Amino acid sequence: MEDKTKTVSVRLPLSLIEELKHEADVEKINFNSLILKILGNHTLWEKYERKVGLLPMTKPFVKHAVQNLTKKEIIHLAEVIEKDTFSDILNFMKGDYDIDDFIEILRTWLNVAWMQHVIEKKKNKVTFKIQHDLGENWSLYVKTLATELFHDIVGEKLEVKLTKTTITLVFPTEKS
Repeated sequence: MEDKTKTVSVRLPLSLIEELKHEADVEKINFNSLILKILGNHTLWEKYERKVGLLPMTKPFVKHAVQNLTKKEIIHLAEVIEKDTFSDILNFMKGDYDIDDFIEILRTWLNVAWMQHVIEKKKNKVTFKIQHDLGENWSLYVKTLATELFHDIVGEKLEVKLTKTTITLVFPTEKS
């Protein structure tokens, strides 16, 4: 079911409108779609970032920090420390989640983190192919965190495939 829409009028500086139109052209989407994307990212993620303690960090910093951890430390970080933190964040944001909600939050996180990804929707599954250059430990971290959260929140298993620079997450679209 699609959300109903309503036309609203907003007064914006001409320079901002031109910048947004340029960005829409670069992304090869129309102006309205870009505005929806920006507002959607804000309502689904950005308005919670500071409230829940998320910090922006540079890619080189994250890559270096993660590469210097052992696999055991990465798994502990994802399973114990980050899983609890992200569970709290998700509960703060919404409370109850189903598979579609989890997928939407992941999609939003990937967008706001500027992580390259492709989403494929098929009959009984949604596949996220995530491209990064943060190394094998980052792949292990995301795999561990995503599988733990998905199991805890939705009660389902998540299929994951890893390389040093990619992560593929396959979500069932129907509960088993």
